[in-house]
Amino acid sequence: MFKWINKQGVQSHKGFTVQVVGQFVIEYRDELKIISVEVEPGFLPSKKVCITIESDSFKSWDNGINISEEKQVEILQNFKDAMGFQGIHVIIED
Repeated sequence: MFKWINKQGVQSHKGFTVQVVGQFVIEYRDELKIISVEVEPGFLPSKKVCITIESDSFKSWDNGINISEEKQVEILQNFKDAMGFQGIHVIIED
């Protein structure tokens, strides 16, 4: 379950937030830890809004601390859920 925190971000009942902070950057925030995700905005053939991210976008926090593979999978799903709540499809590129 999500709630809007402003026009460009949502907060989950799980405690994390996903916030657009620039034209090509979206922050995933979990308590005091942050991942700045570089995104490429676009549109699907159906005209639905989408973003493209790299498959390794969740390898480490912005402070350089590595994230376990299990936690990366969880964060990616959280990110996709948050973006989906906002009506944005996530495409992952290798």
